[in-house]
Amino acid sequence: MNRNSEIAESFAAVVRDRGDAPLLLAPSEHRICSARHLDASARALAEAFTSLGLGDGHLVIASTGNVAALPALFLAALRRGLPVMPVDRSTPVAELRTLAARWDAAAIVVAASTPAANLGDPTLMRVPLGEDLIAYARQPLPAPGRHGTAVLLKLTSGSTGAPRATHTEERHLVADVRHIIDGMGIGRDDRQLGLVPLSHSYGFSNLLLPLLWQGTPLLLRPHFVPTQVGPDVAAAGLTTFAGVPFMFEHLAAHQALPRLGTLRLVLSAGARLAFETVTAFHAVTGLKVRSFYGSSETGGICFDDGAALDPRVPVGRPLGATQVTLVDDDDAPAGSGRVEVRGPNVVDRYASPVQVDDDTETTRDPRDGATLDRGTFLTGDYARRDDDDCYVLTGRVASFVNVAGRKVHPGEVEAALRTLPGVRDAVALGIDDPVRGQALGAVLATEAPWDARRVREALAPSLAPYKLPRALEVLPALPLTGRGKVDRAALLRLLQRRH
Repeated sequence: MNRNSEIAESFAAVVRDRGDAPLLLAPSEHRICSARHLDASARALAEAFTSLGLGDGHLVIASTGNVAALPALFLAALRRGLPVMPVDRSTPVAELRTLAARWDAAAIVVAASTPAANLGDPTLMRVPLGEDLIAYARQPLPAPGRHGTAVLLKLTSGSTGAPRATHTEERHLVADVRHIIDGMGIGRDDRQLGLVPLSHSYGFSNLLLPLLWQGTPLLLRPHFVPTQVGPDVAAAGLTTFAGVPFMFEHLAAHQALPRLGTLRLVLSAGARLAFETVTAFHAVTGLKVRSFYGSSETGGICFDDGAALDPRVPVGRPLGATQVTLVDDDDAPAGSGRVEVRGPNVVDRYASPVQVDDDTETTRDPRDGATLDRGTFLTGDYARRDDDDCYVLTGRVASFVNVAGRKVHPGEVEAALRTLPGVRDAVALGIDDPVRGQALGAVLATEAPWDARRVREALAPSLAPYKLPRALEVLPALPLTGRGKVDRAALLRLLQRRH
């Protein structure tokens, strides 16, 4: 069954207006796709979904990575009324199965080139879809409609291995893409560089949605390779580059990106941007990296549209109709409050998993007490608003580790570490890393002969690669403070010296 879709209708206008113009460049796949080609691919995928028996409201998990087929897959799902949960291409098979069970997914779609290309599950029917995609459909299919009017379930970082997912409706995506293209001035004639994962809220909002909404061309790469950035910008005449801090730190440090006349907008999200990174990148390229602040629950919130290099590194002003309020909090830094967001881009609630333990399951996030209530999101961030109405982030209620722009909650990793044989207790911490910005370190309380390599091998089936500890210390017991709590500061110093 076809569902009326504003995004699909906007893309149909792109096909009519510029059907044969190059729209999606995927040099790693040796592919150049026009709007007409993407439309044909989406129609073929929609027919394939129908042949599998997928109906209105069946959830599809997409673990494809940045491949040319992903925009067509989402467009096909919109037309068939299938909500999509995008996940990282490196997600282990065991985690994919857990997600499918928790959210009652009808099918898992993977790219043939990903580690999950062979799920090896006899309860799933394996069907090649074309476009280098493979579907694994449940037999029998679950009842449709669990996720109601949602078109997208965005995963958020979980604290104990049970992540949340947003109940994102199409109206939220439409508001978000309008805010972004208007606030950042991204037009149809811009050409975007796609290095951040489209499976993340940032890449989905800034790269995939402008492509479908107004036909903004996109050059898509599956990975960040520093030496490819300059040649890609020059060869394709790219004008915008959405990245994460560690990319700009690396490019500036190695002077891998020369001055290029076509690139006009460089923005960073996913982790706090250091002023040293801004100045170093500007010195090499003449371009300012602008901060962009958002979340899975809200899409874009604020954007720094100022031209000057600002030592505060503000996240800027609210985008479009987004409203930001600073709520009083006793634990907030001086002059700061907790960020609360309202607007047409803010989702109403978290999606309902198969088993709901209590009434707060779809409204409250136990990581940091963040709450989501009918279009109002109380974040876990602290900020202040300065005299020029710019917002500056000043801290977080809970400390995530940002590994190359991917958020990892240490509690999830600690829970996995405690399952290892002989491990009595474990602590996971973020440590400075010259390549990733931050890396994950761990300390085990055990007499067993664990080392970093063996730990990574043991946890690889259940944790994504970026969640695996890169540094490890083994102690007979964890040190305690005078108040009897684990001395995390001492452990951090120990890990930092060793890394």
